[in-house]
Amino acid sequence: MTDSRVLFGRKAVILAVFVSLAAMFVTSFVYRLENPNLFVKAKQQQSFSQAGEGGAPEGMGGAMNGAMSRVREFMDRVKEHPDDVEALVGLGNSFLMMRAWDRALEPLEKARALAPQDVTVLKAVGIAYFNKGDYAKATECYQGVLQLDPNDTLALFNLGVIYKHYSQKTDEAGTYFEKVLELEKEDAEMIKLAREELGK
Repeated sequence: MTDSRVLFGRKAVILAVFVSLAAMFVTSFVYRLENPNLFVKAKQQQSFSQAGEGGAPEGMGGAMNGAMSRVREFMDRVKEHPDDVEALVGLGNSFLMMRAWDRALEPLEKARALAPQDVTVLKAVGIAYFNKGDYAKATECYQGVLQLDPNDTLALFNLGVIYKHYSQKTDEAGTYFEKVLELEKEDAEMIKLAREELGK
């Protein structure tokens, strides 16, 4: 029974992680639209990789090429501007999408040192530590998010999962899930998951 709860908790956090990453990549896309040189460069690399494959539709290999292309792009930006927080976060997020947790942490921790009050950075670092199984450091990150924004439902939900499934603090976990239900009005999936965690 405990194993199934832990499995459910892990799945719930991973879902919340991908919701958060989607929001980060939307921000990245908006940045690219406002900075056409980056957008054109990405389009050119995509066209080149398709030509090299005879114009075939991108499959799994194409997705990996796209991820590596983003990694190279962000590495180039970081090499040119080592204090570019947005590039560091973009690089870290690219590694997160590839499930390379340790590789993600290096640029994300640099970004956190440069912008310790940035909620997006703290969330990304928390995601990496959670997936590495370092729940103490993930907790520290999500608590940092809540110090900056006490109503951040993603941080509240993730802390609830950590406390319930990995720290056996079910009462404390319940208060986080209740707060998610109190605050969240738009994300139906998160509301559903919080209710399930509470057994409602």
